Amino acid sequence: MQAYIPSGLCVDRRSRVKSPDMVLTAGLSPKENLLRAIYFRDPEHVPYPGENAYRFVDHLGRKPPRDGLDEWGVSWAPLPDGYQLGAGEPVESFPVGHPAHTADDLQRRPFSDAADPALFAGLLRGLDPRQTLAIGRHPAGPLERFLSLLGVEAAFTALLQEPEASRAVLQRIAGYHVAIAQGYVANGAEGGWLADDYAGQTGPVLNPALWREMVLPGLHGIIQVYREAGFPVFFHTCGRAEPFLADLIDAGVTVFNLESAACDLIALRGRFGRSMAIAGGIAPDVMLRGRAVDVEMAVRQAMLTLGPDGGLILAPDQSLAYPAENEDALNCTVQRYGIYPLVL
Repeated sequence: MQAYIPSGLCVDRRSRVKSPDMVLTAGLSPKENLLRAIYFRDPEHVPYPGENAYRFVDHLGRKPPRDGLDEWGVSWAPLPDGYQLGAGEPVESFPVGHPAHTADDLQRRPFSDAADPALFAGLLRGLDPRQTLAIGRHPAGPLERFLSLLGVEAAFTALLQEPEASRAVLQRIAGYHVAIAQGYVANGAEGGWLADDYAGQTGPVLNPALWREMVLPGLHGIIQVYREAGFPVFFHTCGRAEPFLADLIDAGVTVFNLESAACDLIALRGRFGRSMAIAGGIAPDVMLRGRAVDVEMAVRQAMLTLGPDGGLILAPDQSLAYPAENEDALNCTVQRYGIYPLVL
């Protein structure tokens, strides 16, 4: 398959052939341009995956096993041998067995040691911190971890019937994340990536008032580690998560990775303005099933509506295994049209 070439101008990520007039940054490193975009400080161009402005780094054991027990005692389902993973895909399996039945059980259960320096050995191996922002990815967020430890039905029952025990367990899980964040910062990461899901495709699965009482306090502590170091905080959450965003912004989240098929990102940009940056903007369905020309149209629309003056890291909403031609189309379109001031 040939690389997608819009109007004869492109960078083919496989051949690495670059047209001389397609160098985007005249003076800024990809990392510097990325940070300018995040904070709406006159970036030179829209950041995009192909320039390696950022890289996710993982502590040892962050990802669950493809099957069997993890260090928390959760049993994970085996996936088919032919299942194809994206290079940055955060989850490789799903929990099918849970080590406890009640929140009170979890209070007595030992948790993993997140302060072990061995977890962060070689964290920045092969990364040039002058050119690339290292973003430390956290394992399952407080609510997701709570659900995996108890199972979904038991966990939501515990939130209502065992509020004090549930609150204590969620704080313990958040404390684990605080130690992870401290380990990342101490070992050279300059940003954090948190992921916790609170909504489905039609709206919240947890009452926002209950979330503010039970989950949000722990998130404050995790986020504060990065903000005190002067680093951005990225937050992924699925579904129609709009009811939670204002509180997360107040807590210190800098960049949101949301589902563009579920959330009205244009309306959110209008509502929150420069209070939130967006990482994503391209629906996975377009990347998986669309043609290269469909990807180009989606990229141009996202830049025009979500990043006319910064605040956009253009990427698919989720890191999956996409057709190479569509990945090239995304990169090439940003290279051609993503220079500020935008002319689309």
